[in-house]
Amino acid sequence: MLIKRLTTAFAVVVTCSQLAWGEAGTPDPGCLATDAWHTQGSVKTDTLGIRNSNYPEENATYWGTVFELPAGTVLRVKGRYPQARYMALQIYDDNRNVIDAINDATINPDPGQNNPFRTGTAQGTYTLNVVFGRKPIRPPPPNTIYTNGVARILLLYRIYYSTNPADLTGGTTNPVLPVISLGSVAMATCPVRPIVVPEDDLVWGRVDNSDFSGAIPPPSARMPATTPPFWQLSVTGPNTPYYPSQDNSYMSAVVSREFFAPPYNYDMAVIRIKAPTFVNTQAGEPPYWSTTTRQLRFWSICSDEPQTTGVVRCAPDYQTPLRDGYATVVISDPSNRPSAEVLAQHAAKWIPWGALMPGDTVYDEYDQPKTNADGVFYQGLVLYRQTMPNPGWSQSFTAVGKLPRDQWRPAMGDYWPTSGYCRAADFVAFGAGCFVPPGANTTVN
Repeated sequence: MLIKRLTTAFAVVVTCSQLAWGEAGTPDPGCLATDAWHTQGSVKTDTLGIRNSNYPEENATYWGTVFELPAGTVLRVKGRYPQARYMALQIYDDNRNVIDAINDATINPDPGQNNPFRTGTAQGTYTLNVVFGRKPIRPPPPNTIYTNGVARILLLYRIYYSTNPADLTGGTTNPVLPVISLGSVAMATCPVRPIVVPEDDLVWGRVDNSDFSGAIPPPSARMPATTPPFWQLSVTGPNTPYYPSQDNSYMSAVVSREFFAPPYNYDMAVIRIKAPTFVNTQAGEPPYWSTTTRQLRFWSICSDEPQTTGVVRCAPDYQTPLRDGYATVVISDPSNRPSAEVLAQHAAKWIPWGALMPGDTVYDEYDQPKTNADGVFYQGLVLYRQTMPNPGWSQSFTAVGKLPRDQWRPAMGDYWPTSGYCRAADFVAFGAGCFVPPGANTTVN
């Protein structure tokens, strides 16, 4: 997510990869193509304006390095555990599919060191291997991931929600980012790129500033949309695109401004979920509670732009108010944003639909420019993400996704999202009830 096509990292291999991360192999400003982690995917640091693609999470950071190396090669990665909600290192192929992965709780610490995703709080160090070869049938050695016969891979290091939001790395030192070595040679590591302040200096930072003023895209550029929105479930597997985390499963629904026009005349989309219990690391809870006292590690609902696969904004678990265990998320243009008093009255969270300001340009995952003339932000994709569900929670996306499709919704029960379109005045009066006709069953899709 957010990373584009990259140049390979070692001079002994092909100098330009063809991974589908965009046409440009340009490293971030101040980085060299031979540096480790020379492409940093974070909408908050994207001075080039080309890193917001593949449906990222707004408050995640993705560092990427591409390698093309012969079978039998072993890369060594030495890092320090972050103070964050979640961390993982994952391998992807040319098709943006995950090949192998290892997450924070699975990585054994170095001797005498602590893994704060298992116990305690000390940020110990770890060492793991990336093997260019097939994963053995028998259980592999600990701290080892494999390319499974793929020679050219993307190694991605991701962090969700650092405890200190101003520090994307999660407070790591010595090293700040994992050090990658081939044999005895350690790659130079590009320094972490800073968060841009104010955010309006970035195109991404401005997409919540104005109402939509773009063209209506042709049908060929639109996704099928319905009222109420139709929800789909996707459990990450070998053929899941867009660089998904192996620890995530997703539900998504397309929303469209066509329902803002006559005969509908709606003003917003409204989503209601029964919220899973989560580990609030931002409030000091340890991440390993997700295996004992919580249903999952993390959840969020994001508004995304489907032509570019970029994120607009997200409603993360710890910032989304609950009432009786339910969360309500409102998505609209700023002119129809409910007041703070109305949002508090209905225990709701507002996130912007997104719109380009005149003269601004966004880019898709192939670095193709998109403007208001292309009708970007006419439609939206609502993405509901669940990370590392507790194996004992039978109603998670991951657990339900293993069942036959016709059993998904009954098995998920109240955890299946409900949604609809509303007029602003109706939301003021009824909250999430605005999309339920009088006398109708409240289990609206």
